[in-house]
Amino acid sequence: MALYQYQALDGFGKKRTGFIEATDEAEAKGKLREQGLMVSSMTAKAEVAPKQNLTGDVLQTFTVQLAQLVNAGVPLYQSLSAIEEQYRGEPYHRIILSLCDQLKAGKSLSEALSGYPKSFDRLYCSMITAGESAGALNIVLEKLSILLTKQNKLRTQITTALIYPGALAGFSLLIIGVLIGFVLPSIEGIFAGRELNGFTSAVLSFSHFVKDYWWLYLPIIISLLFFTIRYLKSAVGKIWLQRILIKLPVAKTVVIQSAVARFCRTMGTLQIGGLTMIESLRLAREVVGNVVIEEEIQNAENRIVEGSSLSAELMHSKVIPKMVSRMLSVGEDAGTTVVMLNKIADVYEDDIEKTLERLMALVQPVILIFLGSFIAIVLLAILLPMTDMSSFSA
Repeated sequence: MALYQYQALDGFGKKRTGFIEATDEAEAKGKLREQGLMVSSMTAKAEVAPKQNLTGDVLQTFTVQLAQLVNAGVPLYQSLSAIEEQYRGEPYHRIILSLCDQLKAGKSLSEALSGYPKSFDRLYCSMITAGESAGALNIVLEKLSILLTKQNKLRTQITTALIYPGALAGFSLLIIGVLIGFVLPSIEGIFAGRELNGFTSAVLSFSHFVKDYWWLYLPIIISLLFFTIRYLKSAVGKIWLQRILIKLPVAKTVVIQSAVARFCRTMGTLQIGGLTMIESLRLAREVVGNVVIEEEIQNAENRIVEGSSLSAELMHSKVIPKMVSRMLSVGEDAGTTVVMLNKIADVYEDDIEKTLERLMALVQPVILIFLGSFIAIVLLAILLPMTDMSSFSA
């Protein structure tokens, strides 16, 4: 879909300007003629750039505001128009403006949203479709806003937990580089003409290599980093990394807890939105973020089609904790599956916060110990020859 800016005259001869979404210019003019407008000029606008998409906090804020307006009884088109006026000048304004134009042309909200899959994913569009079908769009928007708020909070917690250890590790590597590349070579002169022990000689040789052959190893390291990052961003690399992370002792806990929290929160929201169990499972497994757990859920989905229950199938999983299936079983027996799914999500979101706090408390001293150990090695290499008085007798 392309965006076109137009100037036209309505049936009363009044000049109208605006934007319209269409596959080509001919379709755009046809849509405007159907609205009773006579086009005088039309210009194609650029494709939607990545920065113009509604993602993260922007999508959350948009959904929250739309939910509040619709719940207050404001008609959908007027609600979107109010939001569009508020965000004029923002990069993502054109998408909101396009949604307004499409609603004005008679499209449903779900149809308009589906034209921007990078802003509104399948889960989002499916929820809106279900809300429109059930006549409960206000409820669905409210649940979506809660879901996005929880997801963004979870993402922020994980990102924030990684910032300090990452900065500390980077600073440590910088200190080590300065010691090896500049400090050691500058004080090497005090040992000139003296016989050095093997340990000191080895440290000084390593320092020489770092200083003299940087043109050889630095491009190799940068190339390896570039290709590694590129591989991990590819579809195959992401799957490989996900399979590795779920096998590592510490990372496994964070991955499983965050995956279960996202899955249960999404499932609960989709069920409230009126989707069936199978539709909910198909959409919810897409937000899990780990291919191993996604396969487990897909296997459970296949068995549920045959008449099994979600709790019974998750009990067979080697990855998903047994507590999840036991709590689900209680909810299924009591007819409160949706409530229980949200309770499970609450439990694991709290667990993630505690796990990340423990992880930060563990990582910081490990990095400091590593840095201290390296500095101790350098100091030991310098001090050992000074304690050997025979080395100064020459």
